[in-house]
Amino acid sequence: MTEPKDATAFTAEVNRAAVAKYAMNDRADFTDAERGFIAGLPERMYTPDGQLMRDGSLTAYITDDAPCPDTVNPALWRQSQVLRRQGLFEVVDGLYQVRIVMQVTIVDAPDGLVIIDTGDNVDLAAASMALFRSETGNDKPVVAVIYTHTHFDHYGGVKGIIDEADVASGKIPIVAPGTIESFNKHAIGENVITGNAMSRRMGYTFGVLLPRCDCGLVSVGLGSADAGMYTNFSYIPPTDPVTKTGEKRTLGGWEFEFLYAPDTEAPEEMHIWIPAINALTCAENANHAMHNIQTIRGARTRDARNFARYLDETLVRWGDRAEVHFGPHTWPVWGNEKVVRFLEDQRDMYKFIYDQSLRLANQGLTPLEAAEILDLPDELGKKWYNRYYHGGLHHNVRAVFHKELGFWDGDPATILPLLPADNAKRHTELIGRDKILETGRAAIAEGDYRWAVQILHHLVFTDPGDTEARNLQADAYEQLGYQQEVPQYRGLFLCAAKELRNGVASEGQLNTDSLDTILAMPIDLLFDFAGVHLDGPAADSAGLAIRVNWTFTGAGQDQPWTMWIRGGVLNARPGHADGAQLTLAGTKPALAQVLLAPGNAAELISRLDVTADGDTGVLAELATVTDTFDPHFNLITP
Repeated sequence: MTEPKDATAFTAEVNRAAVAKYAMNDRADFTDAERGFIAGLPERMYTPDGQLMRDGSLTAYITDDAPCPDTVNPALWRQSQVLRRQGLFEVVDGLYQVRIVMQVTIVDAPDGLVIIDTGDNVDLAAASMALFRSETGNDKPVVAVIYTHTHFDHYGGVKGIIDEADVASGKIPIVAPGTIESFNKHAIGENVITGNAMSRRMGYTFGVLLPRCDCGLVSVGLGSADAGMYTNFSYIPPTDPVTKTGEKRTLGGWEFEFLYAPDTEAPEEMHIWIPAINALTCAENANHAMHNIQTIRGARTRDARNFARYLDETLVRWGDRAEVHFGPHTWPVWGNEKVVRFLEDQRDMYKFIYDQSLRLANQGLTPLEAAEILDLPDELGKKWYNRYYHGGLHHNVRAVFHKELGFWDGDPATILPLLPADNAKRHTELIGRDKILETGRAAIAEGDYRWAVQILHHLVFTDPGDTEARNLQADAYEQLGYQQEVPQYRGLFLCAAKELRNGVASEGQLNTDSLDTILAMPIDLLFDFAGVHLDGPAADSAGLAIRVNWTFTGAGQDQPWTMWIRGGVLNARPGHADGAQLTLAGTKPALAQVLLAPGNAAELISRLDVTADGDTGVLAELATVTDTFDPHFNLITP
């Protein structure tokens, strides 16, 4: 196992020089992040069965007085220092937060507790509630849960806070933006349909493959780096949809008013105003960080203009009354003047990115050319809450191009490019391996790490077993990583260096397609998930033509569906069809397992009490063309 290397003199100088870009004398965040502190977290937190889920000792070296290491960008180091302030906080009277990485917000309304976002982890959510109750003595029941948007780190802990039976009975509503169908579709579709690819990319972007040290993961920008690899995601579908701005709910005796903000940081998102305590949240549309217009882990491209539009609408509706803004990540902003300025600056940041990206597009620049020259004006860029701790300006500019103009950059040479491996082999043949190695070494010696990565990429993609080229490229990636303010760039580059040196890691997979999310899929999405697993070319080559009728029992009434495969394509629609070779009937959990694991159909049908009428052999045929996904596929080699 090759260990990380120190920063070179070039990298150390880059990071020292970067200090001039930032308002390092502004220390207000350190004080604000401590405001209302009640109790800290145990240094090590374990699940009921003894699995480690948080280890505060991993980041204990990031103290307020610790100088910034040469291996860390100074702005990212500062953010990592602030983020170590974790535990239970009273935001204002009647509003609490337990801040870990993804926080749980607890509204102490007169008639019960209203939970806004649950974090991503059942056991951390349960521990958050236990800490709140033990420190405050508050034994009020949870009377409602609110999901601010469709990302798993905001609903995944729900079963650590409430019982699903109480939701099913109507005792506890779950309020969420968009129709129930739309919320389920986006929450589950994003995290399950593309779950394997997203999880692998997430291992890089969030640096979960890395050691927790100043040569590895120091923070994820929106949260500290002390959460363990343990995950326990859950999901309960919402029951009370918010589909337009101005809707109100009385929860726990207090009024909650909502601003519907779709197609922003998530496909379905909303802002919340609690007039009884003059408290506002814009969910993840306003943070102590620039957010992603295109998240590198993989998701649909977002609309920067909508970020700005809905933040401005929020200011119009509640800006004159808001005394505190609290978010699902990082710390609150207090005082009306500061809240208004915070929201205005966040609005203007996203509007600047949108407007200026398209100005440059209309001048004929490509996405990369625009990203290389655009920078925030000091009026915005010197504000700590506009720094690049989650999104980065470089890839956000390119994302605006992608959202408005599509994937093509406007250069005809890129519309039908050679495959990367073919391109690499041709360059290697043209230039020669020795010359490429010489050029790569010279670039590294001169601190030109971007060029070193690019030129050495030809050798690594020509021959992934070329250890000399791999190690050189790893050195270049590593120094690039040390220089990054954007934690996701840092994670990408340092993980690339680690896997080039040591091979693909078997750890670091944050699987988002949990059993709860799969079982919560709408039936049409369940068949889409099966379709993604179908090896279409193999099915077509084999001449596979099957039709299966499905009857999903329970949920009040039976739901008949038919699924057919022809020409390498899987389709499904409600209702049964004549001529089906097989009809299956059972509960949704049972039929989902049969659909997604047809090779085990005989055992599943017997064990799960599924009724089968017809030729079960068609499931064996389906199994021969059902693909499996390697969670550790290559990223840094072909």
